[in-house]
Amino acid sequence: MQSSVISSRSARPPDNELYDRGCDLVQAAASIRQLAADPRAVRAVPAMLGCLEAALGELRGACTVMEQTTDLAVDAHEQHGGKARWRALAERMRRGFANLEQALKDAEGAATAARALAARSLGA
Repeated sequence: MQSSVISSRSARPPDNELYDRGCDLVQAAASIRQLAADPRAVRAVPAMLGCLEAALGELRGACTVMEQTTDLAVDAHEQHGGKARWRALAERMRRGFANLEQALKDAEGAATAARALAARSLGA
């Protein structure tokens, strides 16, 4: 599956855009859940699981980038005093991102397996 990238830069502030994309993700997930309940959509299940697999990979990559961005912000705060406090916070944050990235990788693998099983079951 080919990854798509937003090609045009928005004039809106990046923090608003990032939050809006997160809201779009939640809305898409809710729509997928609703549509998945329709028995007429069953043929799309393996393809949808492929999309889920790809989305989880993209989200894992986004977590890596968000960790780097957040780390830079924490480093900037650290320079303004309270270094020990900020270092402890940064270390907890890194562990949290590492755990999230691993969970997304595991979920991506589970989606791969589920897609194969669903395709096999529907083809049988």
